[in-house]
Amino acid sequence: MRSKFLAFKRWHSQIFTLMTQQFAKDVSMDGVRGREANIPFGFLAGAIAAIVGALIWMGITIATNMHIGYVALGVGALVGFAVRIVGNGRSMVFGIIGAVLTFLGCLGGEILTVVQLSTSAQHDFFSVLTTINLTHLVPNIFNKMDPIMYLIYAIGIFEGYKLSIRK
Repeated sequence: MRSKFLAFKRWHSQIFTLMTQQFAKDVSMDGVRGREANIPFGFLAGAIAAIVGALIWMGITIATNMHIGYVALGVGALVGFAVRIVGNGRSMVFGIIGAVLTFLGCLGGEILTVVQLSTSAQHDFFSVLTTINLTHLVPNIFNKMDPIMYLIYAIGIFEGYKLSIRK
C-alpha cells in the first residue's frame, strides 16, 4: 500500500512540475512572453490601476481618519505591475507611463478624499465633485504637504516607473 502511495505521489509531483513549468514559460510577472509590447493596452491598464489606487487611497484615508502617505507606494506598485503585465514593454516609455499614472493616481486619491470630506446631507459626492475648483484645490493640497510626503510621493512615482518596465 505504501509503495502505491509513493508512486502516486511521485506521479502527481511530476505532473504538477510539468504544468507549472509550462505556465511559467507562458506567463510571468514580466508579462506574456512572445507577445509584442503594447503601449495603448499598457496605458489603459495603468489608468484603470491608477483609478483603483485613488479609490483605495480615499477609502483608507476616510476609514482611518488619517493621511497615510505610504499608500503612494501601493499605488506605484499597482500601476507599475499593471503597465508591466499588460503593456509587456521594455522601453523607457512604459516607465514614464507608469510614473505619470502613479502621480495622477496619488493626486486623484487626495482630490477624492477632499471631495468625500466635503459632502453633506445637502450636497452628495457627485455634486461636490462637479462643482469643485481644481485650480485652487491642487495647489492647496501641495502647500499642505510636509517634506516627507514629497519624498514618499517621489518613491511611489519611482516605483511606478521601475515596475512598469519589463526586464
